[in-house]
Amino acid sequence: MDILIFLHSGFLLALEVPLLLAMPFLLWYRVSDAAHLHHPYGSWRPALSTHCGLALGVCMLAAGWVPEQYTFDAIFSPGGPWDLSFVEFLQTLMQRLGDAPHNLVDVLLNSDPHLNFGLVVMVIATLFAVDIGVTLASGVRGPMLLSFLLDVLMALLAAGLLLHVFYSALWLLNRLNFWAIGVALLLLQEYRYHVFGLFRRRPKPVRVAGNIQHGINTGGNQGT
Repeated sequence: MDILIFLHSGFLLALEVPLLLAMPFLLWYRVSDAAHLHHPYGSWRPALSTHCGLALGVCMLAAGWVPEQYTFDAIFSPGGPWDLSFVEFLQTLMQRLGDAPHNLVDVLLNSDPHLNFGLVVMVIATLFAVDIGVTLASGVRGPMLLSFLLDVLMALLAAGLLLHVFYSALWLLNRLNFWAIGVALLLLQEYRYHVFGLFRRRPKPVRVAGNIQHGINTGGNQGT
């Protein structure tokens, strides 16, 4: 019976882990592809939006930091805050994603005397204010409006994806224990060899030099 229970739990993890990890990244790839294809200013604007979203995600993560939930015992011990079933973890994840903006606002208003969080948020707000100004100057229509909406969507997705990866990693550490090392090695090999296409890479533009000589001159100049 212990073997059957082990196989059953392993089968459930084999279904849960790809769903948990792959689906948000697939959504991110689709939005990123749309942003790079339809953006009138090239790839630097989607990249800037992504970095702004990651910075915002770090601020939200730090604002909701509860030290006693991130100790070694809390992560790995049975019955701890991360010892959850798949459904319970999804409910916890949704709750934490929903509470993250409120926690950040509360820290900005009450617990940020040195403006550690406020400085990052002000920089992000300034960048998007410039983006809004450019969009309004263009008449709020056509490719400019689409590019602005994609900028906002990419920033929000980047912030949410960062929180998702962090909390999912803690839950998987509790569920898999030392087998998490094997999953990390598999993801590393996938990133290196690109077998299933989880980590898609955009091809770099090929630059053709102006003066390229084709062929090799095998004949030598004979001296007189």
